[in-house]
Amino acid sequence: MNERERRIGENEALFREVNERVRETSETFDVGRGDAEFVCECGTVSCVDRIRMTLDEYERVRADATTFVIVPGHEEPDVEIVVAHEGRFSIVRKHRGAAEEIAIHTDPRS
Repeated sequence: MNERERRIGENEALFREVNERVRETSETFDVGRGDAEFVCECGTVSCVDRIRMTLDEYERVRADATTFVIVPGHEEPDVEIVVAHEGRFSIVRKHRGAAEEIAIHTDPRS
């Protein structure tokens, strides 16, 4: 297993878990389907960027265990591809290796 891919995968899984809590909190406080502020799910552990998106947009990203929401430009081309640009955020999909395996095995919805 490539150490860099593993680290990226673990960082992204951690940020995804944080965003799952954001989603749950938004639903608990009946934010409806409005905007919420999510953390960038890129592989950089020091990233503190935030992304405003609707809960429906977030659900679309979470429909696939290998997709993550990031700030545009935060992609890591050797482990993921950009599958959508939505203006204020991009959606990336893991395409191979340790990062993809970690994404699947750490998916809190599976």
